[in-house]
Amino acid sequence: MPVNKHLNTPPLRDKKKLYYFLDMIYSIYKYGALADDYISMAFYSKTHAEKKEYVTSGNKRLFYKNFYDDEARNILAKKNLFSKRFFAFVKREWIWTEDVSPEQIRTFINKHGKVVIKPASSTWGIGVRVIDISEVDAILADVKKGNHYMIEEVLVNHPDIRALNPSSLHTLRVETCIDSKGDFHLQNVLLMVGMKHTIVSNCHSGGVMCHIDMETGKVDKDGYNPQGWWCDVHPQSNIKFVGFKVPYIEQLEEYIMKVAYVMPNARYVGWDVAITPNGFELIEGNFCPGQCTQVCDGVPKYQILKSYL
Repeated sequence: MPVNKHLNTPPLRDKKKLYYFLDMIYSIYKYGALADDYISMAFYSKTHAEKKEYVTSGNKRLFYKNFYDDEARNILAKKNLFSKRFFAFVKREWIWTEDVSPEQIRTFINKHGKVVIKPASSTWGIGVRVIDISEVDAILADVKKGNHYMIEEVLVNHPDIRALNPSSLHTLRVETCIDSKGDFHLQNVLLMVGMKHTIVSNCHSGGVMCHIDMETGKVDKDGYNPQGWWCDVHPQSNIKFVGFKVPYIEQLEEYIMKVAYVMPNARYVGWDVAITPNGFELIEGNFCPGQCTQVCDGVPKYQILKSYL
């Protein structure tokens, strides 16, 4: 765990444990806030009027139902279909093991030396790893069993971003929504930062998320993990998060608007974008992209998103 992690969540109110237990049960029933929501969004410190403003695991079903059609859900859920649809923004080389021969898999890995493999059903960065040709036989055996992978060229961050922690591919999480009139809204921009010995930046794999002020292009809050802890510097590099300037940030809104309108039938998306030495590289899109991001900018979004229906 990060050596400099510190709790920065609101303190518990002066109530007995039974109060919080019953309050959590009521929050599940009334607001759809599951136990993870209750902790990560500090519902234990909020009034009922405040709680109803937040997107939760339960009430986000309204948006899942209304912000996507079947095609959009299918493309966002399948890595190969996503990369095909967004080919103009996915510039790295990739293959989908279901569509190629064993020899083509060997050739691809040999060509790149090291590659990233992503299991078909992977979420939260689970199972994503870097391999070389020494592991190809094991991968081919797994594919023969019907387990498929996205295999991709390894990306490298811009040097300024990479300095935070060289082992991880740090990304931007950019949340956008297209309203019922077809107008674009930039909801939130976060820097997702991985930790030591990890290659992904996902918070559920131990990373942190840092809010970015789009006017300055700088991180304006400490790193946050949904388990309820914060850290003010990266524990490996000791780089301070607040004040960290993100490269190319002034170009992001125009870029991500173009991305969002490629598939406007996916109206509410959390885009994961890498910042490479050559600019932005689209990684994936996530539907109903997470409740915990509301903590980072301090803006509950349930009523905002409802107004876009």
